[in-house]
Amino acid sequence: MRIRNFYKSRSDLDKMQGVRKFLVPIVSKFYNGEVEGTQRLKDTSLPVPTLFNCMETILSRLNDKEYPELLVGEIWDDLRMKSPKQSTEHCLTRFFDFNYYEYRVNRWYEATVIFGAVYYVMAFEHPDLRCCLSAIKNKAVYSAEAIPYFNLFERELVGKDQQAKVDSDDYDPRQDVILELKMRTERAMNDFSNPKPPEGYVSIDAILYATENYFSKDAEPVLNILEYVVSQTNGSDLDRIRSKRNALMRVNAARGGKTLDKESGMTTGQQVLFFYYLFDSLGLNFGNSDKAAWIRLLRNVTGRNADNIKQRLNFRFDEDQTQKDLRYVAGCLKELFPSISSKIERDSKIQ
Repeated sequence: MRIRNFYKSRSDLDKMQGVRKFLVPIVSKFYNGEVEGTQRLKDTSLPVPTLFNCMETILSRLNDKEYPELLVGEIWDDLRMKSPKQSTEHCLTRFFDFNYYEYRVNRWYEATVIFGAVYYVMAFEHPDLRCCLSAIKNKAVYSAEAIPYFNLFERELVGKDQQAKVDSDDYDPRQDVILELKMRTERAMNDFSNPKPPEGYVSIDAILYATENYFSKDAEPVLNILEYVVSQTNGSDLDRIRSKRNALMRVNAARGGKTLDKESGMTTGQQVLFFYYLFDSLGLNFGNSDKAAWIRLLRNVTGRNADNIKQRLNFRFDEDQTQKDLRYVAGCLKELFPSISSKIERDSKIQ
């Protein structure tokens, strides 16, 4: 692959702007052997500047194209496969043009890391190019072994893009499960020819049971994914999947689209206050215990995000939202724990 020399040395990487500046610490984890399930990248095989030169070259080829997804396969093959013997004219041009050089990956996983970096930048700069992003991901994640090399980029991307949602009480953790199911279906598609069940394999019965009992609100997207995978493989159980999806959609319609979820329960801030007063009644408080232990326990009990719990544990009684949450929690405890409820009412300045 003919690579443009955007970055001639590591010092040039310090000049990266915008989303690119977040990539260096991500990529460094691969070179330091810090990513579980991956082999350490060697600078002698894929120098860091070359990795980013590949990324920028690929992005420049995809930008401003009406249908950039059509180029992805060609670029992938050009990066992984040895180019045919070049003409003398091309070799002379390359000899005198120091802005370009030839490179192809030496190890298969290097291509996935390069495409992961391309995906990361493009998802930030061109999120509307969904078909192109999907094509990049499909090429990069072509086997179960490739998934850990790509997942780090997607996880970091989701972490930054969804941080506002995670920090909000409107965050719905079920979406994480749906995303995981999507990843597993792609893994199953790649590994289906293998007679041995792939890593992370989930049976159809298990998905149907989980959808009905835990994710009925999202039955349509989850079972649409399952139907697609089954239809692309052996085609069995399609009628059962469709029947279950239609049944759950009818139930949701009869309920007006409402299911038993966190809308009928406490927010993260209210849950924190609930446990704060419950523990206080048992003699446990911030002064005689470790807050980190509180975070671990609340995360395991509630399923909430640890950073969100940590933030809510630093509540202030004089804040309006805390006062509202106190009144709500006091009402919830009034029947079974009247003494705790009375204490909360006093703290919430209820006259």
